[in-house]
Amino acid sequence: MSEIVNWIGSICSILGAIYALRQANVAKKAANLAQSIKHQLISHRKTSELSELQALLNAAQKAFNKYGSSNPKGLAGISHNLDAEVVLDFINKLKSFRDYFSDDSTNVADETYNEIYLELIEFKKASSVKKISEHGSNILNIVVGFSPNLKRELTDQKESIVE
Repeated sequence: MSEIVNWIGSICSILGAIYALRQANVAKKAANLAQSIKHQLISHRKTSELSELQALLNAAQKAFNKYGSSNPKGLAGISHNLDAEVVLDFINKLKSFRDYFSDDSTNVADETYNEIYLELIEFKKASSVKKISEHGSNILNIVVGFSPNLKRELTDQKESIVE
């Protein structure tokens, strides 16, 4: 009788081990799925943040296009301080998203922020239309120069969602 009990106990132990292995595989698949979903959510958030920055960059570029395309006399009567606020919104957001644009040695967001900020100070102080045009054109060139960096980062984020 004790041998029968031993056999039944052994069979139950084997069946229990098989069941435990199957449950471990189910748990592992669920953990992998959860990790994948987490990665996708983070990528969507990053894409959303970079899209917000893209909209601000586009607004800054649109506001400053007139400084790059007009002769200084064509700018008479404009409110360059309102345009300065648009680009200030862009660089403040750029600074907050600086982590997206760093590599081993430099941070292109910090560099762009510093360049625009220095030009912006002169732009806001300028009283002659010629100086407003000059500094506005410089700001436009910096904003346009940063655009490929943002585009590349945004594309990388969008592609990581697909993977």
